Amino acid sequence: MNFLLANIGLISGLISFYAYLLYIYSILKGETRPSRSTWWILSFVGILILWSSSALGAHDNFWIQLSYVVGPLIIAVLSLRFGDGNRLSALDIGCFLGACISGILWVTFNSPMIGLIGSITVDLIGLLPTIVKSYREPEVESPNAWLIETTASTLNLLVISSWFSLLQKDWIYALYLFLVNSLITLLLWRKRVFPQTTRPTK
Repeated sequence: MNFLLANIGLISGLISFYAYLLYIYSILKGETRPSRSTWWILSFVGILILWSSSALGAHDNFWIQLSYVVGPLIIAVLSLRFGDGNRLSALDIGCFLGACISGILWVTFNSPMIGLIGSITVDLIGLLPTIVKSYREPEVESPNAWLIETTASTLNLLVISSWFSLLQKDWIYALYLFLVNSLITLLLWRKRVFPQTTRPTK
């Protein structure tokens, strides 16, 4: 038990990466079609978030943040062959521009916090195609992978040493991960758990 408590951050990161491995396996089996725009944006933004968090001294989330760089990058590469969407949409372009603007604002104002908040905002926008797809076509996403990812982000909440402290910024990213992963998981599992509450598609 002491080992688990002392290494809960590492454990949450490993669980998170395991979820990505399940997602990758689902892609290779042809069961999941990843959104190209989502995963390339998440890869870029993941790097920005890891960078800005480190600059803020927010290290409690390090392992799960590392997972959110390596996992999306692998999926982004796979999406070139197995993914949805052949062209960049206005949303895709807006997400990339938003990420670039976040980096510019960070450098201009020398504020990692601006970089972190901006990156999280762009990350959420970048997830919109996957959120919409999870609502409309849950059968082409991997519900098990997202469920495990939600478990990892829930566990990661226990790593936070100081909630809602202006001096500690780890809770911002940790809370965001929990909320967005939970939303996608609920959308993917709703038809499986409550099939009678959804109307058949025409």
